[in-house]
Amino acid sequence: MNDPYQILGVSHAADEAAVRARYLELVRQFPPDREPDRFAEIHEAYDRVRDPVVSLEHRLFDVSAPFTFESLIADARPDVRSSRLPTELLLSLARP
Repeated sequence: MNDPYQILGVSHAADEAAVRARYLELVRQFPPDREPDRFAEIHEAYDRVRDPVVSLEHRLFDVSAPFTFESLIADARPDVRSSRLPTELLLSLARP
């Protein structure tokens, strides 16, 4: 499957409300009774984006996303302050 964010037409930084609004807009545009294949693709992409593991994976390993590991921790625990590491450094550590 292609990038679910690209299928929905939202950025990786889009919040949950923006993703849901775009999903509903696409469902109205491509209803399941008229375009079942396109609807299935959109619905699968929305399910993947809503999955917290997939969402975190895209936020961590997508270089176009404006997130760093520290910003994700800060989102989860606002009381934690740390120095910011560049995303490129984190990605270089994840590559074999």
